[in-house]
Amino acid sequence: MKESAKDSESNGAVVRPFPRAGATPADHVPPEVRDVVELLREACGRDLVAVVFFGSRLLGTSPGEESAADLVVVVENYLRFYESIGSRLPAARHSGIMAALNRALPPNIIYLNDPGGMRAGAKCFVVTEYDLTLALSVDAKDHFFRGRLAQRVHIVYARSDRDRLAFERRIEAARRLTVDWVPIYLRGESFGVLDFCRRMMEVSYAGEIRPEARSRVLEVFQAQASFFRLVYGRVLQDAAREGCLVAEGDRYRLAKNPSWRERRRWAAFFRRSKARATLRWFKYMLTFDDWLDYIVRKIERRSGVRIELTKSERRFPVILLWPKALRVIRAMRRVEANRAAAPAAASVDRGDA
Repeated sequence: MKESAKDSESNGAVVRPFPRAGATPADHVPPEVRDVVELLREACGRDLVAVVFFGSRLLGTSPGEESAADLVVVVENYLRFYESIGSRLPAARHSGIMAALNRALPPNIIYLNDPGGMRAGAKCFVVTEYDLTLALSVDAKDHFFRGRLAQRVHIVYARSDRDRLAFERRIEAARRLTVDWVPIYLRGESFGVLDFCRRMMEVSYAGEIRPEARSRVLEVFQAQASFFRLVYGRVLQDAAREGCLVAEGDRYRLAKNPSWRERRRWAAFFRRSKARATLRWFKYMLTFDDWLDYIVRKIERRSGVRIELTKSERRFPVILLWPKALRVIRAMRRVEANRAAAPAAASVDRGDA
């Protein structure tokens, strides 16, 4: 039975109605995501501020329903959250340690496996409202949240209308900040909306070590093309009105060429962001239950390469898995090269070349 907005308000929270029947698959919020939200609400009450749905499950990109749901879980206080949710985690851990790790390098990722019959579970990116606000601002320490929430997202839960509006404004402000750096990576060329967004995605993905093929960027970009045209069309128009960009028909260019200091500052920002993203992998070994099996499954889906782990590799993955990881990366690149070569070969066979 669907919960009405009125029922939600009576519980002190506002859950906006999910998209009605007839919405496209990418717009549909899976029922199991609602199950996760209910689990979090029951456990945390008013300490749960918002839940933001993002990632491949929302966008409908591969592997579809086999993909875990990605959720930004915004909370009031780290320690209270882990004390509330601890008994429901797949493996109970000391709440004080989890809270300390979250404060040191947000977010923590906790993996809720099979809540409410989910096929692939849910990855919950736990962060306080204060830390998320900083991470989306001009003073962000890295690109982690700005890169993810600049894309298409869905606020599936907010504690109140005021909280929802505040998060919508923060996400919109983060998207406007892309004008500060994306044109620098377009090498002084004029650009359209989709040129801008594709380069934004390429640089964002390059800012982290990911167990995915390079073609993944194009797949995720194409899945959001209509969103990018609408949202970033407005972002670039506003930037042109403010004098940051010069509009030339449906294309844009920077009003002022960036200085070498600006270029160096942004290069340093993304290097720091990549270093912090890499450090998080060590933390996920403690916070992400069954993290190694999850990564292995993800790589197998992306590469088509079967991975068998020895007992020693499972016990000391950081030390012993590097040779196997390098072989898998090479295999993924071969698969990607073969896919890219196939259309060209078909074109030659047809006599198009």
